[in-house]
Amino acid sequence: FFLDQFSIVDCIFVPYVERMNASLFYYKGFQLRGNPMFPNITRWFEGLETRDTYLGTQSDFHTHCHDLPPQMGGCYRNDTEGQKECEKRVDSCTDFKLPEHGLAEPEESKIFAAARVLKYKDYIVKVNPADDGIIDEGLRCSLTHLLTGESPSPPQGCDEGLRYLKQRINVPRDMPMWSARRLRESLEVAANASGPRVAQPLPTQHRKDQNPANFGK
Repeated sequence: FFLDQFSIVDCIFVPYVERMNASLFYYKGFQLRGNPMFPNITRWFEGLETRDTYLGTQSDFHTHCHDLPPQMGGCYRNDTEGQKECEKRVDSCTDFKLPEHGLAEPEESKIFAAARVLKYKDYIVKVNPADDGIIDEGLRCSLTHLLTGESPSPPQGCDEGLRYLKQRINVPRDMPMWSARRLRESLEVAANASGPRVAQPLPTQHRKDQNPANFGK
């Protein structure tokens, strides 16, 4: 930590450095955590991850990188080959080797993800651009893969809707990092079995697609 033990100094810096770790990787192709040039940064993150209070607020690269542009008025790519590869890795939502954390996967990660989807299923279906019946069946196929590993047989036409949801899972608001990873993975497996269509792009001027009013009574 910055001082002899965890302190308010760490609380002040962690929101900024966590976002720097994500945005430098995505927009500049630069790795901060895990870089041998900055061993103290890596040790600091590892120390933070021993604290449950930090794990409850820790976000992931995908959430940060797509929430930052509306907050900051824009984020700008340097368009190098390395940057493009890093961006592709983050946007795949299925790369589990990103330098975003160093945590082992909890045994309950998949069950927790499924529970969150089931709790808010009606709202998820309501805001999804796909037909209600089609996305409902697609979600069922995704959760079957998540919990059993069975190859899904989703209906044609749910690919766009499943990828829409995959891109809008927010960590930690919706679920912890490993649960989000596993759910996104299963959504993509089902989407790939349904078709090649991509989702609506994430907005960069606002995040009204994340309006919490759509997820409560």
